[in-house]
Amino acid sequence: MLSLDSIESVGVVSAWMLEPDLGALLLGLRERGYATARVRPRSAGGYEIMFLEPGVIAIKGLTYILYDPGRRTLAIEGFRSEEVLVTLNEVEEVLKDVGNRPERGVLFYELQAKAKASGSRSALKKAVEAKDLLGFNLLAVPTSFVSADGDPNSTRWLHLEVRPLWPSWADERVRYEVILVYRDRKDKLVEVLKRLSDVLSDVLNKVAVFAEWPCRFC
Repeated sequence: MLSLDSIESVGVVSAWMLEPDLGALLLGLRERGYATARVRPRSAGGYEIMFLEPGVIAIKGLTYILYDPGRRTLAIEGFRSEEVLVTLNEVEEVLKDVGNRPERGVLFYELQAKAKASGSRSALKKAVEAKDLLGFNLLAVPTSFVSADGDPNSTRWLHLEVRPLWPSWADERVRYEVILVYRDRKDKLVEVLKRLSDVLSDVLNKVAVFAEWPCRFC
């Protein structure tokens, strides 16, 4: 059994076909109470972003908005799902107001989350008999799961990592790090974001049950 202890960070990334109007976006966010970066025009054309922090173009509370010009990805990162969702809606409202329509310009949306879970050492393992060969029996500890019918280059993709934090391995309750990357349509992604704790808890239970299945090849 694995239990979700906490969600440490949440992010939503949107990848754009063409670069959104960053100057207008930052002006609109500033009017909504965000601290924003400056966009400085260059004499030879184009502009330069005066980032608040590396990659960060706006901050409000504990929620950050980042932009990667090379990849044309606009990311929203925070610690609370509801705050990330509010910021996502505000960013897209501002962009729509200046003629940048996300439903036409975004290639895909991606939800990223990092969490901590805990459970016994038997919660996520399979035994492999190898003592006669190596002097030790082994534990196959699953760490990575991907969507069975997906493609990492597609707009629909799921990647889940569950790995033990080894300094806690000797404890009665082992700590695990959980990393989720989920790419899908915006409406489906938002639904997962709204109930992220419940979704992660249910997935971790399924992962733990999978690890308890007898291994036919061990």
